[in-house]
Amino acid sequence: MLQSKQYRVKNRRVAFSSIITVLLTCVLFVFQVHHAVAETLLIDEEFSKANLQHHSLSRLAEKHVSFSEVINSTTGKLNPHFLHPLDDDTRVWMMSHVQNIANKPLKMALTVERLGLDEVTIWIVDERQRIIHSHKTTAENPTSWFEQTLPAITYDFKLPKNQTVTVLLSIEDNGLTSLPIFLWQHNALTAHSKVHLLFLGILVGKLAILFIYFFLSYLYQRTPARFWLAMTNLFFLTLVIAMQGLLDTVFPVSEYAEPILAVLLAFILFSLANVTHNLFVRLPVGFHFLNYIGPLYLLVAVATQNTYYLSITILLTLPIASLVQVFSALIFRDRRNKSLSRIYLISWLFLVALFALQIDILANSYSLTSYHTALSVLMLSLACLSYGVCVELKERSFTQQEISAKEQTISSLNYFYNLFRNSAEGLYTSTVDGALKSVNPAMCAVFGYEDEDSMLKAIKNTKQFYANPEDRKLLVGELLEKGSVMGKEIKGRKADGNEFWFCISCQLQNEDEDRFLYGSIFDITERKQSDISLEYLASHDSLTGVFNRREFELRLHSAANLVEQSKADVVLLYLDLDRFKTVNDTCGHKAGDTLIKEIARLIQSTLAGKGIVARLGGDEFAVLFERHSEDVAYLQAVKILNAIQAYRFIWENRVFTLGVSIGLLNCTEYPANPEQLLSMADAACYIAKEQGRNQIHRYSDDDESLQRYEQELAWLADINQALEQNNFELYYQHYRVLNAQQQGDYFEILVRMISETGELIPPSAFFPSAERYDLSARIDRWVVENTFKWFAQNPVVLNRVKRCCINLSGPSLADKDLKLLILNAFERSGVPYEKVCFEITETVAIVKMEDTLQFMKTFQQLGCQFALDDFGSGFSSYTYLKHLPVNSVKIDGSFIKDMLNDPVDHAMVSSIKDVAKAMGMETVGECVEDEATMVALGKMGVNYAQGYGIAKPRSLKEYVSLDSDANTS
Repeated sequence: MLQSKQYRVKNRRVAFSSIITVLLTCVLFVFQVHHAVAETLLIDEEFSKANLQHHSLSRLAEKHVSFSEVINSTTGKLNPHFLHPLDDDTRVWMMSHVQNIANKPLKMALTVERLGLDEVTIWIVDERQRIIHSHKTTAENPTSWFEQTLPAITYDFKLPKNQTVTVLLSIEDNGLTSLPIFLWQHNALTAHSKVHLLFLGILVGKLAILFIYFFLSYLYQRTPARFWLAMTNLFFLTLVIAMQGLLDTVFPVSEYAEPILAVLLAFILFSLANVTHNLFVRLPVGFHFLNYIGPLYLLVAVATQNTYYLSITILLTLPIASLVQVFSALIFRDRRNKSLSRIYLISWLFLVALFALQIDILANSYSLTSYHTALSVLMLSLACLSYGVCVELKERSFTQQEISAKEQTISSLNYFYNLFRNSAEGLYTSTVDGALKSVNPAMCAVFGYEDEDSMLKAIKNTKQFYANPEDRKLLVGELLEKGSVMGKEIKGRKADGNEFWFCISCQLQNEDEDRFLYGSIFDITERKQSDISLEYLASHDSLTGVFNRREFELRLHSAANLVEQSKADVVLLYLDLDRFKTVNDTCGHKAGDTLIKEIARLIQSTLAGKGIVARLGGDEFAVLFERHSEDVAYLQAVKILNAIQAYRFIWENRVFTLGVSIGLLNCTEYPANPEQLLSMADAACYIAKEQGRNQIHRYSDDDESLQRYEQELAWLADINQALEQNNFELYYQHYRVLNAQQQGDYFEILVRMISETGELIPPSAFFPSAERYDLSARIDRWVVENTFKWFAQNPVVLNRVKRCCINLSGPSLADKDLKLLILNAFERSGVPYEKVCFEITETVAIVKMEDTLQFMKTFQQLGCQFALDDFGSGFSSYTYLKHLPVNSVKIDGSFIKDMLNDPVDHAMVSSIKDVAKAMGMETVGECVEDEATMVALGKMGVNYAQGYGIAKPRSLKEYVSLDSDANTS
């Protein structure tokens, strides 16, 4: 099992290595060119340097293979890049043929420009395969940097004149084996080393100076950005030293070159992330952690990965972590300081260019020429300097903001001084002992002094403010305990000796080593005198003078406690005026307020002090009887009922009769909290309304009417669920033309609700509850949206339709959003305006006359028609009909059903028809159940007939025209 596990681990590593090989091969393919054969390198006196990889054959071989076998081997690759990690028993061999064509021996140098390789062995072999020179370097025993001037393994040798030698290199390492190997003329290498040292000294000097400057300035200014920038320069300096092999002179760490490089790069990314965080303070904390992922991942890779995979991790992590920092800074950049963002981006561009240059050198095995060295030094120097400029810009911006803040503070101090001087409240400052320090003019006015100077001279101690000096001791004691006192009312003494009431608020503040009391005072003498009236207003209704709901609930709570303690009789009446809304809507709110006040006085006079009266809101009142039996309470309820029924309200030559529905609850039988008691009484009142209004209903658990009320509440839940889940279905019912030939279809849109069991529920069952709880407008909205959507999906039907009638409830006429929805529906669906007729009921049209007229005006101008539905069932006022610009009148079905047998119904139908005709309106007979009624209506001159005798309601999904429907029937 262990072998199997090792095999799987090896397979995963091989797979990962293969992926990395493909990626890097694509990169290297861009930068390198392969040649067909390796040519012998010719050396003369003018020779300077050459890349041996361009003149070498390379191969992988096991460690036991000798150099002679390699020389005699004909296999190999030209200028290869061995991207896979080497096995433990494998090494890379490189073989080059070099010929000295000069007439004298030449001093040469061979450089392998990578430190920290596990083992490098160099052989110089003559044409007879005899070893002329050899050299071996290991990571444990590296070449001292003092023996060289380049970050490379260097071997000096002499090349005999007119002779060809073979240069063999054997390399063992577990990292990347793509190495720049160069052959130098010794003097050229010496000159190159001096230039390299010059640029290295410049770079080290700059980084050291930047580190010292920003670290010392940090010690002075204590700004985190300077500290982290100093650390960044220090880490860059350490990185340069490490890459030059200088650390090996102090510590033998050459075999840990890649881990040290990864750790230093992680520290650089970490410090740059902190610089970014301090430059762009808007960065959220989450982005801080995101910027730390890169350096943290490098540190984890150092501990968990071998040299090869660590090298790959470095190459991939650096650009990703850099992009994360750049993009996070750009997203949350300081828009007030645009230069900061630009220079910050330039800094990263220099670093990215430096990284790209190093990748280019690695990919093409370039030697670190003077050009590359100068370019690297320039880009790193400019990057660090740009970061320094960013810090300076940020601090300059911060300094400007501080100056601006101080200017604003001074302006605020001036503002508050003026506020102190001109405040309407008396403001003062004193010590805790009472020594008065400052006052404002309002303080002088409160206590009756001419000006501040006179008051400060007259008041030696603030205890003189108080009529009773003990009040100040109590105030200071509370102040020392809590730190502040708000709105304490105390009796004071003015300069003339008169007493008055003032309200004081004060707090303690520490300034240097002293503690001061800052207070504000204003005169509340008049308010104190009106406390009784304020308490009255807090517990009484401002309009009627009876108790308000809050006070009534407190009284009811006390009464409920009385029931629990002594079982005393407590009875509650809940009153709701009948037809109050009619008065309020037709005559206005002023008339409604007057009516409410008169009703409150009427109830109080009728009770003669036997009960507690309260107005709960709107037109609802309540009466509480304590220590009175239910019979007494019932008799009083009867008196109230009769008194209101006999009352007549007169407003602007209009006379209104009213009624009242009363719910009676014996609280002794139902122990509950005040809200529950009011809810039960309200339920009984509702039943009284439902049973015909103007009556008294006693609350009882087994009352069938209350059960129906609860059922109505259940309807409310069902309607809301149907609206949310789209559980409605559209129906339609045709009506027939009576006095002309039927051309096209005329029908009315109906709606059904789908129950959870799939049963279709007619609107007569659920719509009354919807109207009571203000859901009818939402149902109308659903009907309008889905009707127009159906028309848009059925253009053939739309072409045949002459008139489609859609019912609208009262709340819909005042709903501006629904009006806009209908207008948008016309535009989206393309339904012609003249094909739609909106039906409104007679009662709604009269009660909401203003809203109705405004709605009708909007759509009639566009071409829509309007019909007055169920005419004759409401107020039956021809006067209202005269003022409503409807196009047709639908005669209520209660007159149509028996018109053949009842002469009164016949006369009513004829009357409505005649009036409508005289006003230029068409008429529609509803509830036509048979052909005889239809014929009678036609002879009478009614224009249309609708009912089961014409066509039954059907689902709109199964729409057929009237003629087709008749044939089917």
